[in-house]
Amino acid sequence: MPWRALLRTSGAVWGLLPVCLWMWVFAHQPDFPVTDRYWEAATAQITSVGIIPVSLCAAAGAWEGARLKRSRLASGAAARTPLVVALAQLRVVGGVGLACVLWALACVAGRATGGPTGPDLRVVGLLCLLLVAYTAVGYAAGWLFPGVLAVPAVAVATFLWLSYPVAFEPFWLRQLNGTNLTECCAYDRTLDPRALVAPALVATGLLIAAVVAVAARAWTTRLAGLLPLALAVLVAVPLVDPLGFDPTKSRDTAALTCTGAAPRVCLWPEQADDAEKFRTWVGQSSARLRTAGVPLPKTYTPTFSRPTRADVAASFVSALMPSSPPACAERRPWAGESAYGPVAAWLEWTAGARESDVAQRFDDGGRTLALVRAVRELPPRAQQRWYDINRAALTRCDREPKLSPKAFTGDAA
Repeated sequence: MPWRALLRTSGAVWGLLPVCLWMWVFAHQPDFPVTDRYWEAATAQITSVGIIPVSLCAAAGAWEGARLKRSRLASGAAARTPLVVALAQLRVVGGVGLACVLWALACVAGRATGGPTGPDLRVVGLLCLLLVAYTAVGYAAGWLFPGVLAVPAVAVATFLWLSYPVAFEPFWLRQLNGTNLTECCAYDRTLDPRALVAPALVATGLLIAAVVAVAARAWTTRLAGLLPLALAVLVAVPLVDPLGFDPTKSRDTAALTCTGAAPRVCLWPEQADDAEKFRTWVGQSSARLRTAGVPLPKTYTPTFSRPTRADVAASFVSALMPSSPPACAERRPWAGESAYGPVAAWLEWTAGARESDVAQRFDDGGRTLALVRAVRELPPRAQQRWYDINRAALTRCDREPKLSPKAFTGDAA
């Protein structure tokens, strides 16, 4: 069919504008999960942005297959194989798919502007493979089944498979469709190659099954074409089962740039533009805490960019706090839990944060702030003892916290 006729009659062309509009709106939601300036994190989101375009291409492929079958043109094209005819018929759908890939990149590129490197070509390649595979599956469905059923069935089935496994268990199921990359990535995380290989295997199995279904004449041969898909799933499941729901792994720390001492400020390449701010504010916070007698961490590695003084103080303080309750808390009462908020607030305030910034992190009617304000009126040595006693209660079950500043009023300055 001539290009002009394909462009005029293809469902993919008519769906391109609304799909692109949806992609833009979806990628610009306030809570869209992209780490600033991190190209790998931004590129990982194009598979979730691409769910609707893949569904569109699958439905358009089914439409083209059904239309060609109904016209009986393929049966009379003895000089061309069914696959050659299919490729010719799907040229426009392929062009629409490529346009959607480029538009998906454009939708997320603004979040990565200013970062080093560029788009993660592994993810781009995976999205291209998904578009090809599901377009072929759609074409095969339209070729084999009544078009009035194939088009909506393929569109709905593709959308459900690409979007809903993320809400179900087992966790490995969500790793097979290629759209679970939205968990990527904080600066200290990177995509695990297994999270890319597994959906690529499944998509390749689907593509082979679709090609066999179109090329073969006997149903037994078409059913045998499902064997590569089954094999792909059998290989992919044990590959991603250890990942659970998370498609990422720890990033190589060799990418960090560390400066200073006690604590050293270690930054990822994407944070390079903010290095001076981090170093200045961490230096100020560490000097205040050192004067207050607080032991400091050896290194400080933030996981955000475009910092404010309040953000740096809060994240620096979090490195001084226990990351989880003590193991004994699972077996016996843990009184130290009540000290977590006051200790964190005292550290943050002592590190130089403004009272208004600290107050935003506590929603208890101002009780924590009132307590910490009273503690900060104690002599420096009394504040240090208050901190030491209550900090110890956060890591042990045999230590009672002593939060009342009245218990320390007799300490010498």
